[in-house]
Amino acid sequence: MLTFTSIMKDKKFVKKPEYPGGSEALKQFVKENLRYPQEASLHRVEGKVFINYEVNDKGKVHSVKLKSGIGYGCDKEAIRIVKLLKYPSQINKGVRINTKFKIAIHFNLPKSKPIQINYVYTKTS
Repeated sequence: MLTFTSIMKDKKFVKKPEYPGGSEALKQFVKENLRYPQEASLHRVEGKVFINYEVNDKGKVHSVKLKSGIGYGCDKEAIRIVKLLKYPSQINKGVRINTKFKIAIHFNLPKSKPIQINYVYTKTS
């Protein structure tokens, strides 16, 4: 028989899915799979793209929506990355639960080395 006190002891009734390896592994996944869009690179666009998404009880990502973007192909790339995510399935005492997440994907242009020009000046008479 379940009593109120026995229910209160089990505060973690709903187990939310967590990306395997935690937030650091998630950051690493994004870093390894992110392809800077050529259009954004040409226009020197940098910034953050905010995405909302849901994960079902089987660990599948769905309902991926752009919350705030910067354009130039970055929004599409952020959505592509989120759709690649895989979460472990969660068993919540027979209850199927969709968990909502939000993520900010940073687009920073790679730091390039200054251009060096080697030349020789010769004086001609």
